[in-house]
Amino acid sequence: MRRLFYKPENAWVGDLIPYYENGTYYGFYLHDPRIRDKEYAEETTWHLIETKDFVNLDYKGESIARGGIHDANKNAYTGSVIKCEKDGLYHVFYTAYNEDFKLRGKTIQSVMQATGKNLENLETVKDFLFVSDGKQYEEFDWRDPFVFWNDEDQCYYMLLASRVTNRGDLRGGCIALCKSEDLINWTYEKPFYDPKMYITMECPELFKMGEYWYLVFSTFSDQFTTHYRISKNWNGPWEIPDDDVFDTRADYAIKTASDGKRRFAFGWIASKYGNTDFGPWEWGGTMNFHEIIQNSKNGELRIKAIPEVLDYFSKEIELKKETLYNCKMVQAQDGVSVESDTLGALLYPLEGDTFALDMVIKPERYHEFGIALHVDKELETGYFLRMNPKNQLVAWDMWPRGEQGRYQWQIKGDVPYQIETARKLPKAEEYRVHIIKEKDICVVYINDEIVLSTRMYNHKDGYAGIYVVQGDVKLIQYKEKRSE
Repeated sequence: MRRLFYKPENAWVGDLIPYYENGTYYGFYLHDPRIRDKEYAEETTWHLIETKDFVNLDYKGESIARGGIHDANKNAYTGSVIKCEKDGLYHVFYTAYNEDFKLRGKTIQSVMQATGKNLENLETVKDFLFVSDGKQYEEFDWRDPFVFWNDEDQCYYMLLASRVTNRGDLRGGCIALCKSEDLINWTYEKPFYDPKMYITMECPELFKMGEYWYLVFSTFSDQFTTHYRISKNWNGPWEIPDDDVFDTRADYAIKTASDGKRRFAFGWIASKYGNTDFGPWEWGGTMNFHEIIQNSKNGELRIKAIPEVLDYFSKEIELKKETLYNCKMVQAQDGVSVESDTLGALLYPLEGDTFALDMVIKPERYHEFGIALHVDKELETGYFLRMNPKNQLVAWDMWPRGEQGRYQWQIKGDVPYQIETARKLPKAEEYRVHIIKEKDICVVYINDEIVLSTRMYNHKDGYAGIYVVQGDVKLIQYKEKRSE
């Protein structure tokens, strides 16, 4: 059966390395077979998909083979793609990793290069191995090379996830800089970005959009997410925007690609161990795409659904009779109002786990309001998108929140929502919400500004709708759609 969100058979999607050329987006990705339980990114190679619309994906197979057990590239990890005008070849720089290659008892990382006349046939350059200097930068974090041509400096730049030597474990991360004139010989330069904030900053990327430059990187220490920084210059200074992340913790290691007019985010929605809501997040998951839009006034970036992805669910379903929970429903000219003195909900029957929901919600008076998904009639089980403009917070909650303990109170009442899904809710008079649900994947877009991606394993079918705590909320639009 056709799937909107791509995952290879018997394997999982790791970091994506996007590239655009001549109307086609190339999505290289780390192919993780998960050969042993609770071990990730072992025997990893580069595989490739191609797409023009982010709905129809063409799998091309393995693009870069890994080395043998005695080679530095026993595992092939994240990197970047660049086309050299001089030799007409595509040059791919990627992270090589072999746990048996050690220095002072710690495993090192290095950079290798693959080349080819086309993107589907790339061969590793056997005599190219680029390692850290061990003086300015540690040897143990030397990965995710992002290579680009710098017009101003008239040479190639390589940005890497690295760490400054002789720093503490938690704040030593930096984005290293190396330079080259020929893509072969590289010099070590001062760090490109050194905020002294993180363990390391993975998957760095630099791009220009309009009048602004953007530095993108992912972290797993203070917050598990992909960040961005803004500047009017390619070399900074870099400003932290008010909302500096693209998505939730579930959608990690986001990188981008552009056709010169539109820019898209490529990431992966992590799976959870044991295929249960109560399991820990894993490394690797399922491919995910968003469109990035820019506020030209201040340069801040926003996320919206790709129109072609929304059009995938084109068949509108006739709604079945609604169910009310502890509320009064009042018909209005532009929708229905849901009123309750405590907790109330307006719910519509929902079948299956693959669909799209389009809602327009206008909060009039509330302590809290939000969206219920895959809930039962009594709101005892299911998922709740908790929306609170007063605190500018939106996050997923679920019941039950975990396995019931021995005592009645052991139900995780001290964890009021899934903190790793929390986003900053935009201020607005009404909220236009797109929910895309396919099997255990759920992606929510709000007002073409923010997105919340997550997994939902435990609950299916049931009901969907809106809820309110002490107040009244108007539901202006509610549409359920399925794919043809």
